[in-house]
Amino acid sequence: MLFYLGLGLQLIGFASVGLCLFAGLNKGDYGQIELIQLVGGSAAFYFGSMLKSKGQG
Repeated sequence: MLFYLGLGLQLIGFASVGLCLFAGLNKGDYGQIELIQLVGGSAAFYFGSMLKSKGQG
C-alpha cells in the first residue's frame, strides 16, 4: 500500500514541477505561485520516494 501511495505522490510532484516550469516559460518570469509549486512538488516527489522505498522492503 505504501508503495502505491509513494508512487502517486511522486507523480503528483513531478506534474506540479512540470506545470511550474511550463508556466514560467510562458510568462517569461517565475512568481511566488510558481515558487510554491516548485518547492511543494519537489517535497511531494521526495516524500513519495521515501514512502515508495519503505513499501518495497
